[in-house]
Amino acid sequence: MKDLISIIIPSYNRKDFLCQAIDSVLKQTYKNLEIIVVDDGSTDGTEEIIKEKYGKNPLISFYKNAKNSGAGFSRKSGYQKMNGEYVIFMDDDDYYTNNSFFENAIKILKEKEDISFISSNSIIEYINENKQEKSIMNISGEINNSDYLKHFQTEYMKSNSTFTSVFRKKSLEEANFKDVEMVNDSTIYLRALLAGNAYILDCISGIYRVHSKNISFNLKVDFIIENLIEKKKIYEEIKIRGLLKEPEEWLEKQILLTTSYFVENNNIKDTDFKKLIDWCNENANSQVSKKLTDKRR
Repeated sequence: MKDLISIIIPSYNRKDFLCQAIDSVLKQTYKNLEIIVVDDGSTDGTEEIIKEKYGKNPLISFYKNAKNSGAGFSRKSGYQKMNGEYVIFMDDDDYYTNNSFFENAIKILKEKEDISFISSNSIIEYINENKQEKSIMNISGEINNSDYLKHFQTEYMKSNSTFTSVFRKKSLEEANFKDVEMVNDSTIYLRALLAGNAYILDCISGIYRVHSKNISFNLKVDFIIENLIEKKKIYEEIKIRGLLKEPEEWLEKQILLTTSYFVENNNIKDTDFKKLIDWCNENANSQVSKKLTDKRR
């Protein structure tokens, strides 16, 4: 549907956070939107409160997975149900504070057809420490997709989450997003960059919460390997499209970034670490495994 933004919100047992996320979307000055809530088998009364509070709101659609299947599955399920020309993937524990963010983003997307997504800054709220800090990206304005890909998560950072970004669905489709199995933040950004440039707004759009139940701090080794497999697929797309001169170097760097984050932020069993090292030995040079082993010591 023309100019419609679809906001996809997976949720699992966070009914209070979820309501705050939905309310912050409804406060946006841009009103041509739909909210797709995908409940991943919650047991805390999420379905009841959403139907009671928003059941009569035509902008909100509620779906519930037959079983708990993970945030990635829920994002993909929501994506398959969306009607919009643009899409936002929003986590249920984040919320907007900038009520004109959607309006400003759509204005630029309509003016610049070569833009795959608009991104912005955020404030990190540390729940356990009861403090906040600004998280400002080190780039702004329009960024060429090849340059962004080359320096992704090294010189050019991404937003903390995807709720701070509005993606053009056409660009995601051009990047074969419908075939993606691992639907997480990096995958979404990288796929979008395969099809067009990025534009970074110099503004804060909302609050990104950090707490003990964040997915980023409760990762499993199989999840990481699925993520790495997806990056290998993106590497193949980069080669086909001729976006980088040294795609092999890019892949090695991305493998090390992903695995290092996992090793540094999660308590890993020896058997899981060996599984990760074995994958790296089969898919990257020996230096990646050596650096990972050094980080774990």
